[in-house]
Amino acid sequence: MTWPLIDLQTTPYGGRSLFAIQPIAQGTNIFACEAPFAHVIYKDYRREVCAQCFAYAASTSRSIGDSRTWSIKSCRVTAETVWFCTDECKVAWESGMIGPLIADVNALLGKAKIATRRNSARDGYDPILPNGPATHITQDIIDKAWVGVEDLVSSRARLSAYCSTMNLEDMELEISRSVASAIVQRYVFDHCLASPAVSSIISTSDPWAEVLDLQSSELSNVSLRPYILAAHLRVYAFLCHSLPKHLRSYAPTARLILARDTGNAFGIWDGDSRDEMLGWGLWVGASYFNHSCCPNIKKTRVGRTIHFTTSRSVEIGEELCISYIDTNQTVTQRRQDLEDSWFFKCRCQRCQSEEPDEALSLH
Repeated sequence: MTWPLIDLQTTPYGGRSLFAIQPIAQGTNIFACEAPFAHVIYKDYRREVCAQCFAYAASTSRSIGDSRTWSIKSCRVTAETVWFCTDECKVAWESGMIGPLIADVNALLGKAKIATRRNSARDGYDPILPNGPATHITQDIIDKAWVGVEDLVSSRARLSAYCSTMNLEDMELEISRSVASAIVQRYVFDHCLASPAVSSIISTSDPWAEVLDLQSSELSNVSLRPYILAAHLRVYAFLCHSLPKHLRSYAPTARLILARDTGNAFGIWDGDSRDEMLGWGLWVGASYFNHSCCPNIKKTRVGRTIHFTTSRSVEIGEELCISYIDTNQTVTQRRQDLEDSWFFKCRCQRCQSEEPDEALSLH
């Protein structure tokens, strides 16, 4: 599918971004990204979120008296139970290849997590982590840590012994499930089992190549949150141990996805109100929209598809931007949110115009 109103261009300030190549009227749907390449729904919400369209049973938009969970389910011996809002969603999910395969893998990961608790005595020491005192994070330190975990997983016996007592954390399992969904996507595409439903802005027939084109934020993320390196190393070891044999060769996908997930993923929310974050997903084409605190594009999720619509008229050559954050904050709060989660200081027109006002208000 082509999108004749927009063009992907390289910028000197924000990597690649989307620009209007002709005037666009307000309310124009300029792009739709059909499905996430990787995603996960949090454990606490899986009975309440449709596996096919992500509809939320406990949404405030539903009528009082409606059930707060879905009752239609798919129960296969090899897979985890998944829930649906309608019979149509169940049929659509079961007739596909990717959803059932992800459910099969998630069942294995759930059982494997239980096994990691055996004889576990977490005392703060983890042999998978780099030795020595805490130090300034560099790319070299991160690379050496990954070399160390690669050495561990190269021995099946050592890996099994490690995983039997690692006591995987709940959030580490959620991260593992997200990565595993990407691995399934790669496997399905490579073996021509189905056509992954991911919309493309760039000209390529390989969705994995599109993922790799996304900006990596590994160093920025680990520098800000050093503990995340430990979680990522443990997730990788867990996946190497727990994935079925036909998917283990894809385990290195983990680092590549994790390096791009933060800064590119979108939260899966309960509608526009954003009252509940139900999980997250990596919609690749959607990641090319840069941020502005005065955006000209509004994003709306309908089912698995994220639609992007102009919120005002746009001139030819104008950059197309969404807002990553709540813009009803001060410039300081907005910039802090963006630096914490997207690793940049916002220099949009609004932020620059509000700098003097905020400086004066502090005196």
